[in-house]
Amino acid sequence: MGEDLETYYRDHWVDIEPDRMSRYEAMFQWRDGHEVLIAPAEVNPGHTVADYGCGPGGLAVELARRVGDRGKVIGLDINAEFLAKTRALAARNGLADRVETRVIEDDLIPLADQSVDRVLCKNVLEYVPDPEHTITEFHRVLRPDGIAHVSDSDWGAVIFEPSADRFARIMAAAAVAFRTPLIGRNLYGMFRRAGFRDIQVQVLASADTSGALRPVLTNMASYARLSGQVEETEIAAFLADIDRALEEQSYFALLPQFLVTAKL
Repeated sequence: MGEDLETYYRDHWVDIEPDRMSRYEAMFQWRDGHEVLIAPAEVNPGHTVADYGCGPGGLAVELARRVGDRGKVIGLDINAEFLAKTRALAARNGLADRVETRVIEDDLIPLADQSVDRVLCKNVLEYVPDPEHTITEFHRVLRPDGIAHVSDSDWGAVIFEPSADRFARIMAAAAVAFRTPLIGRNLYGMFRRAGFRDIQVQVLASADTSGALRPVLTNMASYARLSGQVEETEIAAFLADIDRALEEQSYFALLPQFLVTAKL
C-alpha cells in the first residue's frame, strides 16, 4: 500500500471513482465568480488557448466562447473520461468546432513549439510530478507574445473553523494526494527559473461561510482516510464538525488562490 501512496497524487486523477467524479463535475463548473481567476490571461478572439488539466471542461468551454470562430481551445488532461466530458460539454453548447482535446503523456505537452497564444492552468500544478518541468513546457509551447496564467492553492494557507486542530491533522494526512501541497508560494520562483521574465502575482482570498468549500473538505477527509494516518473516528468527527458548524452558522473556511501571470 505504501508504494501505491507514493504515486497516488497522480494516480487518483487517472482513475476516478463515480462519486468523486460527480463532485468534480459540480466543483469545476464555470461560474461568473471565476472571472477574477482568469481575467489576467487576457484571452481574446482569435487566440489559440491550451487549457492544461482541463478536467470535465467547464473552463475550456468558457474559453471557447471567448476565442470566437477564429480561435481554438485545446483541452489537455491525463484522464480520458475528463476529455470525453469536455468534448460532450462543448457539443451541448454548440462549440464543438472550437474545442479539441489531447491526452497528456510522459508529462510532455502534446503541442508543437510556439503553437499557442495562451496557456491556462487552474489548480493542477500541485499534482504534477515535476511542476518546474511543466512550467518549462508552458514556455516551450507559447508564442513569443504569449501568456501563461496559473491559479493554484497552497494547503499550508487554508483555514477551517471551528475545528482548526482537527483540520490540521486531517490536512497533514491528506498531503498524500498532492505532489507539491505548498505550490502557491513556490510558483513565482518556478516561473523565474523556467525563463519567464514579466511575472505578476496575486493572492485572492474570499471567506466561505455558506459551505461552498464543503466538497473540497470532503475530498480532504477521503485522502486522509486513504493515508491510514488518522483514525476513522477522527475523520467522522471532522465531517460532523462541518455539518454542525453549518447548522449553527459558525462555519468559516478560507482557501487562498495564488495567481501567476507570466509573459516570455
